[in-house]
Amino acid sequence: MPPEIPPPLDVSAGGRLWRLRRAGRPGAPGLLLLHGAASSAQSWAGCLPGLAASFDVIAPDLPGHGGTRAFDDRRASLDRMAQAIAELLAALHWQPRLVAGHSAGAAVMAQLALDGRLPAAQGLLAVNGALEPLPGLLGLLGPAMARLAARSSSLPAWVTRHAAQPGALGHLIASTGSRLDDAGVAHYRGLMGQPDHVRGVLDMLANWRLDSLQAQLPRLQLPLWLAAGLSDRTVAPVRSLELARRLRHARFVPLQGLGHLAHEEAPEVVNGLLMALWDHTRHQAAADV
Repeated sequence: MPPEIPPPLDVSAGGRLWRLRRAGRPGAPGLLLLHGAASSAQSWAGCLPGLAASFDVIAPDLPGHGGTRAFDDRRASLDRMAQAIAELLAALHWQPRLVAGHSAGAAVMAQLALDGRLPAAQGLLAVNGALEPLPGLLGLLGPAMARLAARSSSLPAWVTRHAAQPGALGHLIASTGSRLDDAGVAHYRGLMGQPDHVRGVLDMLANWRLDSLQAQLPRLQLPLWLAAGLSDRTVAPVRSLELARRLRHARFVPLQGLGHLAHEEAPEVVNGLLMALWDHTRHQAAADV
């Protein structure tokens, strides 16, 4: 039988109430899982049973997402997201040996590493990582449109009503190139039914800037595996391929037949990558001795 996954926990850290999931063996190597924009730690639920036998796993809801309190001033920038996660890790007296981030969560992961806030980490896995600004006009207009949306007092309530309509959420998920089961769709329906969560997502999109991160990425010294679903319609897989070619310690890993939500579609595939990355980092550490 797979290990039983405990229910979500509420933790206070850095003046914020966090919701997180924790699973695995105390004393085992730490593994931090960071979800993407508009999601929550529940998106990793399919991965947790397979990882709990080998790691001490922590998966938090990012500020403003799921059950974690948003920033009071609503300035949910990348730097502040990374700082908040660092405060959470400090409050828990816990540091990961591996980190995996999905989409925007991969940007938080990379920023943490570049800021020296992951002193024990030996490897990073980006799952359809959104690590660079969107190209062209979309990259220029996206944040401005999000800022306008974030100022609306009525938009979050409209989104919750729209998400409840039959088929609406299914079409949105399908537009990412992924196919989720009923439980996966229900997870996002529950999130989109929370106006505070929708507001938190808009705050993040309105304040998200990746230009600085893009300039810093060549300084990254940790092994970075860039797993890209070849059916991803949200972050083009070729962006991960091109990034892997530019970064000294990066590796491109194509995921055949999977879309943007690859870790939810095929958790066993992502778990296999994490185990392979863990083996790679241990062999590398042994060779350096």
